[in-house]
Order: sequence, then structure tokens, then C-alpha cells
Amino acid sequence: MEKGINDTDEQTIKNTLKSINSKIIPDKDGNGFYRVFCDENVEKVNPVEFYKLYELQKRAIIYRDLLIMKTPFAARLSDDFFIRFAKEELSKENFWEIKEQIEIHDNFLKLLETTRKKDQESLLRGMSINPDQLISLIFKSYNIYGYLYSRYRFENFPKGFESNIIPKIANIEEDGAIKIIGETDLSEGQVKNILEQRKVIISHFFDKDNEWHCFFTTYNSIGGKENWKDGQPHFHYISSAFGITRDKFIESMESGQYKSTSIHIDLLGNNGD
Repeated sequence: MEKGINDTDEQTIKNTLKSINSKIIPDKDGNGFYRVFCDENVEKVNPVEFYKLYELQKRAIIYRDLLIMKTPFAARLSDDFFIRFAKEELSKENFWEIKEQIEIHDNFLKLLETTRKKDQESLLRGMSINPDQLISLIFKSYNIYGYLYSRYRFENFPKGFESNIIPKIANIEEDGAIKIIGETDLSEGQVKNILEQRKVIISHFFDKDNEWHCFFTTYNSIGGKENWKDGQPHFHYISSAFGITRDKFIESMESGQYKSTSIHIDLLGNNGD
């Protein structure tokens, strides 16, 4: 039987709440701050338990931040208060129930039953997916087929900045301006150069015994900088049927020189755009 977040040991939730990887970065005027949740690599977990616990942790931390900003006295409240409030809000929203019920194309489910590259290529030809459908697929891969889940983030900066202080947050705005949050010894032009040249890969693995499937995307793909349908954001796909071991493929992503694959799955917004 699937274990719900309400069945998770309370002490476990409180312990992990303290260890969750997030940082507070004060804004320039000192009147507020940014809370940044850092993506950590996840290795062969039950994705249902992982994502439900992680969302609960994030909600509890954000609610605590917001309440303390309104009334500093809230800092005296225990973690139990914020965890309970986060649970109640998630329950009111039917947050996970809605996501679990999202329909995905049958081809993605059939994919998890295949072991032949030719069949996988045929099933994924012309397919598209959005973030909510991806979460639904991740949950179904475990609940229906027993696949464990892994998520990895790989980032490679251009050479020459190894000794510099990289800002915690940086972004190129629509008007071309560079927004920098956090300490750095780099100029805006140098930060822009790093943002434009770095290689970032986000991968989602489905593992069962010796079989694995991987959907991965890059910041260049998300930003419309890859040569696919005039900049259409997309996922790439590769699996244990492609003649490369899981370890070797991970090594290739770590170096930024990953094995190419001709399979592209359009990445759409949740509204289908």
C-alpha cells in the first residue's frame, strides 16, 4: 500500500526540515531576503514519498519565513506548528491528488514496458509533455511498474572562473539587464558570460533492476537555444537499450559532453503552450 505523507514519522519530518538544502540571501537594501532551495541529487528513491515530503518541507519553511517577517514573535513557534499548517494547506488544495490524477499519453506508460530501442523511438516520436504530466509519470512509474527514481543536476562553468566568487543567484532579464543576488567579485559582463556559456543538465532516471530510462533537458533547451523546431524547449531521452551503461552516461553528463540522442520530446507549459 502506498505510504502517504501523513503517515511519515513526525520526528523524521522535523529532522529533515532542519537539513533541507536552502539558503537565505539578503537583498541589497537589507529590508528583505530571498529563500533559495537548492536542487540536490536524488539517488534511487520512492518518488512518491520523496516529492510529497519535499513539498511539505518547502511549504513549512516558506510559511515560517513569511510569518516571521510579519511578526518576529513567530520565531518562537515550534517546527510542529509550521508542519501542521503546511499539511492542512496541502490537504485543502488537494495538491497531490490533483497531480496524481493528471492524464498522460499511453505511449509514456508503454515505454516503461519496453526493452528495445526501436520500440522506444517509435513510442516517443512526436510526443510532448508538461511539468505536471512529468510528475504524474514519475509517480505512475513507481506505483504501477515499481521503478525507483533518481534526479541529477550537472553544471559546468566556462573555464577561467575557478578562483572567482560566483553569485548565489544571477539572471539575464528580458531587457538584457543582469540581476545579481549574493556576493561576487565578478563584473556584470563576466556574470553574463558565465550564464550564457555554462552547461546545465537536469536528468530524471527511472530504474528497475538493470533497466533504466532517462529524460533529460538542458538550460539551453529550456531557453530555446538548441536547434529543434525553431527553439522549442524539449527533453531528450535515452535508456539502457541505447548501448551505454548508466554509469558511463552519468559520467558524460558530469563532463558536459553527454552522448547525443535523436529523440526529442517537446516540453510544454502546464497550459499546453
